[in-house]
Amino acid sequence: MMQPVIVESEAELRALIRNRIAEFGTTYGAVEAYAGLPESYVAKLMAPSRIRRFGNRSLPLLLQALALGIAKVEFVEDRTLAAKVRKRLAPRRRRRTVRPEAPQLCIAAPCEQDDLFRSKIEER
Repeated sequence: MMQPVIVESEAELRALIRNRIAEFGTTYGAVEAYAGLPESYVAKLMAPSRIRRFGNRSLPLLLQALALGIAKVEFVEDRTLAAKVRKRLAPRRRRRTVRPEAPQLCIAAPCEQDDLFRSKIEER
C-alpha cells in the first residue's frame, strides 16, 4: 500500500507518476489505453522538456488509471508577488455591505398519497 506523498512541483508530480507506472510494472502505452488518452500522450507528459502539460482532462484520467487521488490542496501566498499584485490592482470604489439572510420558509408538509400536490400555502 502506498503512503501519502506531498508533491510541491510539476517535476515531483511527473516523478510520482513515473514511479507509480514502474510500480505497476506496465508501460506508458498500457496506461494511455486504460485511461483513454491518445497514443504517446503519457510519454509527452513525462518528457523533461514539457512537450505537453497536465490539463483538467488528462490529469484526472491519468491519476484514476494509476489508482491515485488528490487528498489535499494547500494554497500558500507568495509574499513578493502579492506585493507587486496589490500595487497593480485597483481598490474597490465602495464598501461591500453584508446583506442579512432572508428567513427560509418551508412550504412542504408530510402528506397522504392523494395529497401529493397540496402544500401549506394552499391550506391558508
